[in-house]
Amino acid sequence: MSLFGRWRRNHRENGGAIDAGEATVRIARNGSQANVAVAGRVTVDSSPYLRSALFELFRRGENRVVVIDLSGVSYLDISGVATVLEALKAARERSVMLRLTGVEGQARQLAELMELDAVFRSSGSEVELK
Repeated sequence: MSLFGRWRRNHRENGGAIDAGEATVRIARNGSQANVAVAGRVTVDSSPYLRSALFELFRRGENRVVVIDLSGVSYLDISGVATVLEALKAARERSVMLRLTGVEGQARQLAELMELDAVFRSSGSEVELK
């Protein structure tokens, strides 16, 4: 079964939550804003599910703002950062404001090392480092 097929099956079965084993992605929409709450470990195994969820939001074109809340993330690896950067590029191409919030602990250290706040600001988006 394709990754998208698994994502669609899990998306329906879990009532809007994507369960990627190590990580869970929940999406809530409020007007023109989508809130994407991520919890668990975002690694090379789970980041494709986060990517699929984000790109599906962008494809639909219903949201002017997408907020990715990482406060529930216990571990973020470089593939998770790459997923966030891919999402930033896709958001910019679609004139969507992308906000990254709840970046703390190990994820914050990695974000600071990679200077994500500067990358997001240069594209007109935001990162909240706690």
